Amino acid sequence: MNIYNLFYKAPAPEGIEERNAHIIGGGMAGLAAAVFLIDDAGMPGKNITLYEKRNSLGGCCDAYSGEAGYICPGERELEPFMECLWYLCSKIPSLEDPSISVLDESVRANKDMPIHSESRLLCKQGHIYEKVHDYRMSPELLLKMEHFTSIPEKDLEDMTIEDYFGKDSEFFHSSLWWCYHSMLAFKPYHSALEAQRYFNRFGLLNRLDYLEGILHTKRNDKDSVIKPIHKWLEDQGVTFRMDTAVYDLEMDEACNTVYGIKIKNQETIPVRAQDYVLLTSGSMMTNASYGDNTHIAEINRDTEDMGLFTVWKNLAARNKKFGNPDKFLSHIDKTKWMSFFLTVEDYPEFFERLEKMTGSKSGTGGGITFMDSGWEMSLVIYDRDYFPDQREKNRDVLWGDGLFGERIGSYIKKPMAECTGNEIIEEMLYHFGMLDMKDEVLAHSHISTCMMPYITSQFMPRKESDRPTIIPKDCTNLALIGQYVEVPRDVVFTIETSVRTPLEAVYMLTGLDKEIIEVNPARYDLRYIKERVMKFGGMKGKITEEDLPKINPLKLWLGKAKLIKELLKKANEIPPYYIMYPGRDKSIALKDSVLKPQFPKDSR
Repeated sequence: MNIYNLFYKAPAPEGIEERNAHIIGGGMAGLAAAVFLIDDAGMPGKNITLYEKRNSLGGCCDAYSGEAGYICPGERELEPFMECLWYLCSKIPSLEDPSISVLDESVRANKDMPIHSESRLLCKQGHIYEKVHDYRMSPELLLKMEHFTSIPEKDLEDMTIEDYFGKDSEFFHSSLWWCYHSMLAFKPYHSALEAQRYFNRFGLLNRLDYLEGILHTKRNDKDSVIKPIHKWLEDQGVTFRMDTAVYDLEMDEACNTVYGIKIKNQETIPVRAQDYVLLTSGSMMTNASYGDNTHIAEINRDTEDMGLFTVWKNLAARNKKFGNPDKFLSHIDKTKWMSFFLTVEDYPEFFERLEKMTGSKSGTGGGITFMDSGWEMSLVIYDRDYFPDQREKNRDVLWGDGLFGERIGSYIKKPMAECTGNEIIEEMLYHFGMLDMKDEVLAHSHISTCMMPYITSQFMPRKESDRPTIIPKDCTNLALIGQYVEVPRDVVFTIETSVRTPLEAVYMLTGLDKEIIEVNPARYDLRYIKERVMKFGGMKGKITEEDLPKINPLKLWLGKAKLIKELLKKANEIPPYYIMYPGRDKSIALKDSVLKPQFPKDSR
């Protein structure tokens, strides 16, 4: 983080108070764009209008309380180097304590309830996978992995992960892959280019088996982040046009300048040449459908109304500089999966047993994946502060997903996509080895299920040109923001992307004299690289001469004793990578085990 530039208050661009901004899409990207226009670029809030198709803000960061339980389709993994997100949160007062910021509130929550898992992978109905912390690779795979992280992106265009490693590679059976893909929703047929960016972007991958470095907000994202931003923007005078579906933009013949916003069943909003249009070019929650205890979440394959994707498709049909949306939107069976949110009321015994068996207090254990689940089910157990009214209603909650809902379940012998919520609960209890609690859990549970056709559409194999740049070539008053634009070195499918893209858009559109926040350069950090090599090579402590074949299978230094000695000395002088564990006791991250989970350990 460059404090010198980050907290510099740049002068407002000349004439900013005479311009208007039209923000299309009320998700995190649109809300962040409004904040940066006001607080960084100096635009009056009354000059900003935000258009949202639904009657609710937040996009993927949605969560609300139903009569019988909660509905919360998504789950976010945050980390310390999401610089744009935390910069945004530092500007917004907490709703619960306006004397502190959302950032302050989040840091305090993580100090008090840091995430540390010792039950990350389960198998055989409630057994901890005994090799969960063993990332060791064969010399051949280690060499291939090191090549993978350094190969030019151009060489990975349109390539899948299994194209690079091989369909039957040991990589897909490794603990690294299990921890990595179940947390991030990568599948073997997803983009190798995007997977490479993840490996290079996040230093926490070295401790992904413990989930150290994963952060959380005090409550769900809607209550902790979206609602405070909404209130702040309302206080600044921003206009929100809800239930307003934008389906196209009117532009000049060269597609450089926007002069109209087309609203479905309404008027066309005129746009002056000096005004700004910031378009969220798609939502991964498009056409999501919901189910509950007794109803299935149906797959919506409709292509007539695709929300903001429709705007992007219309633009791309007119000019190739807007990218190729079909690359991401034409493969529903490869981009869909299901999530579920379980509310258990007046039956704390179930969550008490989960705490005892995992060794983690609710809200501190992070993700759990069932390795032998046909659906590849994972879940996250939250604490009783996830929703503000949870404690008074005596409710416990957890979120889960099934990455391969088209497969047959292990206990429920049909695809997850054809299951009711109650059947999903039974499958979960089977994998925990807790079917003895089935009747009581079902009697006290409300479950909401969600089928999301495009949830990992941004992971489909692609070329760099398939995603448009934030300011497409020669555009004068249009910026594209969100998950479907190209940001060099950064990844998609994170809330950080939904904040970084509007920050860059605002700075570039307005000509703000301020440096854009750098993407965390973990890929160049020798501390991270050293730890990664040691983890993949199965090394602990100091690197010795015997370890060199694990690092350097080609034996390039063979016979050069003096050089080897000097290299080892330099390597062992590299300090440990920044400890991302957010709790107060930093020694936890230096130990193999601090919890006492009662799930037994086992091999698969």
